[in-house]
Amino acid sequence: MAQTTKRALAASFKELLAQKPFNKITISDITGHCGVNRMTFYYHFHDIYDLAQWAFEEETTELLQDSRSAANWKEGFLRVVQELQRNRQLITNVCRSVRREELERRMCELAEQMLRPLLDKELGKDAETIDQEEWGFVVHFYTYALVGMLLEWMDDGMKTEPEVLTRRLNSICSGGIQKAAEMLGGGRK
Repeated sequence: MAQTTKRALAASFKELLAQKPFNKITISDITGHCGVNRMTFYYHFHDIYDLAQWAFEEETTELLQDSRSAANWKEGFLRVVQELQRNRQLITNVCRSVRREELERRMCELAEQMLRPLLDKELGKDAETIDQEEWGFVVHFYTYALVGMLLEWMDDGMKTEPEVLTRRLNSICSGGIQKAAEMLGGGRK
């Protein structure tokens, strides 16, 4: 029951967030939209930021699980970009409401959680022969590169189709990932 109520509050919050910026949404807006009283809200969350954090973690957990089932990083990245575009208005309002540094930090954390298993999967058994600290540096590099491109894409209004963006990034990244693996001793020569 508690999870159902939390999900209902989160759904109301996301619907409101698709209509207006984060800093314009009140607890009264959320509870009115959801059809519960303020005490119900406070039973589950301390404040709007607590709700936002919970909703964000729930959404990203699902997205991470979905991306990890991808055959390769390109497919996983495409799934993420398509989901961002499907929620364009919500994402735009979040981006306008959250400090840029915080947004970038959270996106990098999530992107690295998504990319590491996908890049490891691409290397297959070769991943075992690579120094993990060095490989972590490669993953970290590609994380920041991809997040930087995603942020620019979002700032530009998500005009480029997800498939086009992913294809372009794949053409740049795939060769570099394999080259890095080779230089670290794990890829095929």
